[in-house]
Formats: sequence, structure tokens, C-alpha cells
Amino acid sequence: MNAVIGICSFCELHGPSVLFCTQAFHDTEEAQWTEATKTENPKANTTQKSWYGPSFFSQRNGVAESGLPPLKSDNCEGCTSMTNKKRGYISNDHEARVSYVSSQYPLHPDVFIAVRQACVRSLSCEVCPGREGPIFFGDDQRGHVLSHTFFLKDSQARGFQSWYSIIVVMRDKIFLLNSWQFLVNFLQRIIHELQEKANKVYAAEQSENNLRAVRLNSVTRLTLDTFRRRRGNIKARSLMDLTNDKEVFPYLHLWFTWILKAGAVRISERLVESFPNEDAFIDLERQEETDEGFIKIHLTKAEADSSKVAELSEKLENTCVLGQEDTPNDITFSSIRELCQVLGKEKFHCLAYHTIIGNQIIIKSKYISLVKSIIVCLKDLLPRGCYHPIYYSAVYEDSWKCNFLGILPDVAIPEHVAQSDLHIQVHITPKYSSAERLDDFLIAFHTTASLPEKSPQVLCEMERAITDLAFCPAALDSFLFSTKEAWMK
Repeated sequence: MNAVIGICSFCELHGPSVLFCTQAFHDTEEAQWTEATKTENPKANTTQKSWYGPSFFSQRNGVAESGLPPLKSDNCEGCTSMTNKKRGYISNDHEARVSYVSSQYPLHPDVFIAVRQACVRSLSCEVCPGREGPIFFGDDQRGHVLSHTFFLKDSQARGFQSWYSIIVVMRDKIFLLNSWQFLVNFLQRIIHELQEKANKVYAAEQSENNLRAVRLNSVTRLTLDTFRRRRGNIKARSLMDLTNDKEVFPYLHLWFTWILKAGAVRISERLVESFPNEDAFIDLERQEETDEGFIKIHLTKAEADSSKVAELSEKLENTCVLGQEDTPNDITFSSIRELCQVLGKEKFHCLAYHTIIGNQIIIKSKYISLVKSIIVCLKDLLPRGCYHPIYYSAVYEDSWKCNFLGILPDVAIPEHVAQSDLHIQVHITPKYSSAERLDDFLIAFHTTASLPEKSPQVLCEMERAITDLAFCPAALDSFLFSTKEAWMK
């Protein structure tokens, strides 16, 4: 993700200050190859860079050191994270050839200006209701910013709390808004852990000495000007002091690095090389839209597939609980052509006709895997937007919810459905005590609808291609796809 993530603090002496930030650097052709570093596998003999990016940066033991201008000397402890000796941290992703660098300030001057302006705005003029929470601001010139402000308990600060913010700065507005929920969830986890550590330190200091009572008593004895002068001599406390964690910045470096890497792989762009087809329009219609009009992009294909597998597994487990008979799971229909060959032309024509005109297909059987395979095969006859299946249900579902429904044989069908011409029931029962192949099942149809003398032209074309063995499977898939595209026009 091409962004900069940083944590900022509102120093009582210097105002809004950039405290610590992380950015990614990709491999460049100008960068010189360094000596090969040994990986965890000692047998590996691949050459790797110790740093992917500009050559002005060096690394020793994972700590960024030289090649950068010295830090400003007027910073106090409250707005300083790095020193001139230890300038930052580096994590290398050798597979993607990316280096994630954390330092107090961004390395590029233009990026520093954008981050500095975002820091000032997040802790001054751009404030959300309640002063804690995520906000969005920015423009195309100075970048777009997601800022999450929060407080940390501080027994020595004004109001006994210090003000911080975590900012995400990037140029791509659409990408940032589509990543809003992802970023906010993990930023809140970081903030929650920092606040828990700060609360423990604050509670320990208050148990030793009630600083709130001491400060209130001192105000009553001193004039306001004297109190302000004494407050001016108090040094601001660093984030390490507030959390009592000397490794808080390496901890933030790991968190920010993971967010940048995970944010880059969760959303991907897809190049459409031709005019969008009907399936592409269906995908756009099914995407959720935010209040501002931006499209919320869903999970990647791998994540979506894993969620579908988990959902299907849960349904199959419920099926077993309800008494699914023991049967080999490999007895299924593999293609629409195989379904046509097993059913025969007349039965297949009846089933395909009801599918094409939009009637509900109700399949009753105890063999859930077989039921699902039939529904998946019939999917090839319909455009994607007309396919609404429920592979298994313990009760009857209305036709407005699904046009393909799989249920057990003992599930009751409402009387108005059984007598309607808009439904067809398919009963699948084994011919013998043990079924070992598709021919061992009896498939019977029950419907009150009658077939017309003249079938729809699109159905005739599909049936001709399915029964014509000259069409190889790939050619058949292409023909059915093009036929459905022409049907939708």
C-alpha cells in the first residue's frame, strides 16, 4: 500500500509533532546490489538486497543509521522518538522486494511536508465529535488523510492526559476510503493496547501519590501566573515513559509494516480488456455503496472462496445431523452434458424449460452432494444475475428467495406451491440399497405445468449444442456463455 502511517503527539511546548512514521520503498534499478545476506535457510544461495530503495540509506542489525540529516536539536522528549545514533527500523520483504522503513520523519522532503501538514490538521483544526475517533480530510494537492485521535493517561500533563493521533496519508482517495473499515479496525487495536499500558502506569503513579489532589492544592496556594511558570518547567514525557515500554517503537514499526503489507494485498485492481459483460455488471450491482457514493470493495477471491467453503461445510455438517444417509460423495454430476445424458432428452428438456422461464426447481433427496451438483450444472443455462440457489434447507423457502432449492424428502411443501404451475419438484431416490453410480438413482418429476408445443429459441440452441458431441467442453462453455450474452441484449 503506497501510504505513510505515522503517530503524532500534541506537545505542550512545541504543539503538533510527528513522532514516528513508516513508509514502504520498492526496488529500483538505480539501487546497487549489496552482498548476499544469509536467510533463515542456510542452504539458500539466492542474492538479496539489504535495502530496497534509494541508496542514501543504510542498515545495521535491522536499525537504520546513516545517510540522513541530523534530527532537530530543539525537540523535547515528548516529541522525539529516535536519536542521531539510532535513526529508525527496517523490515525487508525479499519476495516482493519491498523495504518498510520507520523513522521519526519521512525520508523524502515532499512526503515530509504532506505528513507534517496532516499532523497539524489532525491535532488542531480537524477534530471529530468527542475528540477521539477516526476522521477523513485532505485534497489532491496535499494528499488524503485518515486520522484517528486518542488520549493517553498522563499524570503530569494538563488535564492528566496527552493527546495523540495515528494518521494514514496517501494520494489515492478511493483506495483510502475503500480501506476505511480495515484501517480503522486495526488502528483501534493499536490504540487500545497503548491506552491499556498507559492506564497501568497512571494507576501505579496515582497509588503512590495522588497527584491530582496535590495539583489542586497548589493552585489554591499560588497565583495563576506562578502556577503557569512552574508548569513551564515540567518536561514533556515520551511515549516510552507513558506506556513504560522501551520497545514501544519497534512494536509500532511491526504493526505499521503489517498494515501497509496487508492493505496492499487485500484489494487489487482488475484490467477489463473488452466491453464489460453481463457478469461484470452483476458484480458492480452487488457491491455495497457507502453514504458518500464510494464503492466498498469486497474481499479478494481467495478470501471469498474460503468463506464460501466454511459456509458450505457448516451446511453439510447440519445435513449430517439431520440424518443424511451414508453415500459416496463422488457420485455427482460433473457437467450439464452428463446431466442431459443421464436424464434423457425428454426429462432434460422439461427440467431445462422450467429453468429457462424462471420457475422454481425443488429437488428432494437425502444425497445433498448430488442435489448440489444438479443445481450447479443448471447454472450454465442461466445468466449470472438470474441464478439464486439454496443448496440445502431444512424448510421450504419461497421462490422470491431462490429459484433452486434443495431439501430433504420429508420436508413439507405448501399446498399452494404444490398446485402451482410455477414450480417443479425433482425427487431423487436410490434404486437399490447401495448406490454406486448415477444410473443407480431414480429421478422423477412432479409438476402441474405443461410444456408448450414450441420451445424458446434460446433453449433449442443450448440443447442442440449440449447434445452435439462435436462440441468439446471448452467450446460448449464458450457457446453457452455467448448465447446467454445475446439473450440478455
